[in-house]
Amino acid sequence: MPRRKLSLWDMLKYEAKQFCLNTALHGYRFIVLPKRILLERVFWVIVVLISLSSALALLFIAWFSFQDNPTILVTDSTHYPIWNYPFPAVTICSFNKLSKKRTLALAKELDNPYGISAEDLALDLRLLFQLIFNNNENIPLRNYTRLQDILDMNDLSIEKVMDKIAPKCSDLLQRCKWKGEEKRCESIFETIKTTEGYCCTFNYYALKNHTFGGALANKIPSFPRRVSACGYLTALEVLVDSNPSDYFGTQIAAIGHRVLIHNSYYFPDWSAQNMLTEKGIMNLIGITPSVTYSTPSIRSLDVSKRNCLFHNESQLHNFYHYNYHNCLTECRMNISKHFCGCIPFYYYHETGTYPKTRICNLRDIHCLTEHRPLIMNSVPGFDFSTISPNHEWGTEQHVCKMCLPDCDYVDYSAESSSGIFTRKYSSNQLNLFGGVVIQHQSVVRVYFNDLVATKNRRDVVFSWHTLLAFYGGLLGLFIGFSFVSAVELVYFFTIRLLLDIKHKNEAAQTKKATHLVNVKPHQEEILNPRHLMTYHRDKFNLRRRSNSNS
Repeated sequence: MPRRKLSLWDMLKYEAKQFCLNTALHGYRFIVLPKRILLERVFWVIVVLISLSSALALLFIAWFSFQDNPTILVTDSTHYPIWNYPFPAVTICSFNKLSKKRTLALAKELDNPYGISAEDLALDLRLLFQLIFNNNENIPLRNYTRLQDILDMNDLSIEKVMDKIAPKCSDLLQRCKWKGEEKRCESIFETIKTTEGYCCTFNYYALKNHTFGGALANKIPSFPRRVSACGYLTALEVLVDSNPSDYFGTQIAAIGHRVLIHNSYYFPDWSAQNMLTEKGIMNLIGITPSVTYSTPSIRSLDVSKRNCLFHNESQLHNFYHYNYHNCLTECRMNISKHFCGCIPFYYYHETGTYPKTRICNLRDIHCLTEHRPLIMNSVPGFDFSTISPNHEWGTEQHVCKMCLPDCDYVDYSAESSSGIFTRKYSSNQLNLFGGVVIQHQSVVRVYFNDLVATKNRRDVVFSWHTLLAFYGGLLGLFIGFSFVSAVELVYFFTIRLLLDIKHKNEAAQTKKATHLVNVKPHQEEILNPRHLMTYHRDKFNLRRRSNSNS
């Protein structure tokens, strides 16, 4: 009689046994070796399962850790030449926000229906100071309303008025040098709006479609300037005049200037690093830059995983490049517009896309003052007064959730040192700001501290080759897995399985054919399907008859 045909399950068990006997994976052959007691087989099954489970557990832990923290920041070099770093923007803001001379001159020009003297009207114009800082809640609304009525009657916008009464850069900056060469200050500095009001800035490129407003505009480079040397004689030097007699409105109870050091593509706001420069001193500001760049592997990650944006991945209304600081600035603009229906004058820029947005005037100061904490805090729009003692930081819901950190950026760390400014003992008095009477001036020098600085790289924790090495190492350590083992696994349960099934089926058919040739005639008749039922019936009757006779 022919053997019964083997099922697929039987073939799978057979191939599994052959795989265990021939594979390079550790421990599997001892499970199926012949003449082994059951206890030994069970022991090796337990060892194999523990090793496999441990390897898989570690792989999953590593994978989930990668999903939670897919990027890593490492230092590429501490000797990256400073020529590769753009020189920072230097913004100089006087403590005095209202020029006494200019404010009095404007008061004399205004048509005044209330019959206020020019001196008293000039004092009322000091209320414009609150458009910058809006931190005095005790001023009655009627004072703001009366002054705003006067400005409206004279057809003066807030922007025009603030421009008229702010100290001018031509009065503030007396001498300028760049890389040791004397320059006309108006050829390298320009007037811009900041959260400190109108200030004078050097090397500023943040605004979209921005054109240099100073003299010799055609000589301004298209990109931020760079230097190739270090030291206080190699970069920017400015002689600044404090002019205390012109002070009319200050936020800080001092005479001097605030020097903001920031990226050339950042809007200078409250977060900018700043140094205070008093009158009569030489202030040396040394800069230590650091650059952080992201590899192409970072760009391939989803934004929600890498938690940063490249400059060309998001567009801002007013600014040339996307960056976190500018994004927060526009978010604060939107918060001001949401609560007060207007945007503070220092945020509004003609080059942006807010032509229909109203600029805040004096009647809006109470609203701006009320919502100042929401506008200025580190999470704009979030009320920190509602935080409980058990608050989990980083879970705040705010309207700036689309503002993500930069993937590529240059950061500047500044340190300041100062001394008394005098040329009494100088050996080169003729060349040291010649023709200038030194009285209330101060000198600001901004430069790079060293010839080299730090370069950082943001990369994925596991690239494809590190992931391959890490996973391969774990699997090789615990179970001896390799590419050859993977090929063996595929081979035994696909190609060899199909070939063995084919060969066994052919052998079974050959054996059946041979059996039918050798069968006796009456057996052939019995095996004929038409006589099979008759054969079984006769056999059954014969068996019953034999049992009854016995």
